[in-house]
Amino acid sequence: MKKILFTVWTTSLGGGAEKVLSTITKELSKNYEIDVLEVGKFGNHKIELGDNVKLLKPVVNKIDDSRIVYLFKRFLLEYCPNFVKRIRCKKNYDYEIAFNYLYPAYLIDKKAKSIAWNHGSIENLLEQSEYKNKIKYGKVLNNFNKIVAISNKTKESIIAVYPEYKNKIELIYNGYNFNEIVVKSEELTQIDFEADSLMFLGRLEKAKGVFELVNLYLCLFNRGFRKKLYLFGEGEEKDNLQKFISNNYLDEYVILAGYTKNPYPYIKKSSYIIMLSYAEGFPTVFVEGLSLGVGFISTEVGGTCELSNNGLCGFISNDFNELENYIFTELAKDKEDRIIIKNNCLEYIKNYSLETQIKKIKTLLKELDNE
Repeated sequence: MKKILFTVWTTSLGGGAEKVLSTITKELSKNYEIDVLEVGKFGNHKIELGDNVKLLKPVVNKIDDSRIVYLFKRFLLEYCPNFVKRIRCKKNYDYEIAFNYLYPAYLIDKKAKSIAWNHGSIENLLEQSEYKNKIKYGKVLNNFNKIVAISNKTKESIIAVYPEYKNKIELIYNGYNFNEIVVKSEELTQIDFEADSLMFLGRLEKAKGVFELVNLYLCLFNRGFRKKLYLFGEGEEKDNLQKFISNNYLDEYVILAGYTKNPYPYIKKSSYIIMLSYAEGFPTVFVEGLSLGVGFISTEVGGTCELSNNGLCGFISNDFNELENYIFTELAKDKEDRIIIKNNCLEYIKNYSLETQIKKIKTLLKELDNE
């Protein structure tokens, strides 16, 4: 049985890339022996990995290590990534896959048959403040056989930053086990969730546009909007969000629901999933929503144009007023009279099946054997 090493940023924060990793390893472990090496343990979330999958000891451990030990390991990671990798990985692999950009890619053996998997757009590397990262990551990409982009926007961003690697890029959409999502959506819930409410699901951090979201809700509220907004997730901005909510007397209407292992029953009951991120690779939560017949509202980030189905499954805008007016107008209608309706979502999402994704990954691995 051939061996694959996945290097990832983390498996402990419950993000979209972690869900994708879980799904992929469950399928590939039927045919491959897989190890997963995470750059760091930064939370206590645990993902399910497939059979024949071993989660190696993380390079750094912010949860359990002392501050001195943590900083020392970060120093080694920064300046001696190959050294720390050899400590964690005791075997040779047929394929090595960096499942996020930057640090996971630095841990890949430059002599290995390898894939750089990009979950998000990387235009930020064009900023002056990111110049060193741009140069460093560009040098590392030269050692990879293939570069995977998970959306057209991600692909375009890679070409914009590194046009010299255009011919290495493969587009592989994330695949999803829709049957599993539907089954989990039938489970009993612990949170009192009001039907036809807005729902955010993700990390509570500035990059996810959480403050733009609560400000948007405040504008809607001042216009008489009274449907609720639930924010599911944890993150560094939780306390600041709670202060904003309380200071604006929104405690009854904007609910910080915390992390939930199974968000699907709540997604199924919501009106839209809403996320105003600055950057995304391919928002897993929108796919999950569409598989349950629930559309989305979003800023224009990676994957949203493909998933929106020309507005029949999602509304996209970077204009605050457009977002506000769309929500106010559409949620005043009965469900069957809205632009985004359940049947359109359920039909369109069939294009993102797990079977299609796994088939493309296996084909890509076979191509590496011939290089």
